Amino acid sequence: MKDTGDATPAIARGDGAFLVGIRVSPSAPRTTVQGIYGDRIKIAVNAPPEDNRANRQLVAALADWLDLRRDEVRVESGHGSRDKVVAFSGIEEAELRSRMVRLLQGR
Repeated sequence: MKDTGDATPAIARGDGAFLVGIRVSPSAPRTTVQGIYGDRIKIAVNAPPEDNRANRQLVAALADWLDLRRDEVRVESGHGSRDKVVAFSGIEEAELRSRMVRLLQGR
């Protein structure tokens, strides 16, 4: 995994959730975190973008990596775009930030 230094993604407060920008690369050889892309997290998913498969793979991976239930992670906007905003609920901002830092550092 790429060295992310002290970089963390921007976290915004949404309606009952925290919002994080994600840059997605679909149809990758495997699903993995690639690091920081501006103020977003860059994630490669092995699912193709057709039929919402890449979005479902992204939600499942983030829920697994961040130890959240799948219903606590959803694509808020950018459903048909590489640049997405993902909403996280059921977690405090400080804990979300801590888990994301660990994720970016390779746990």
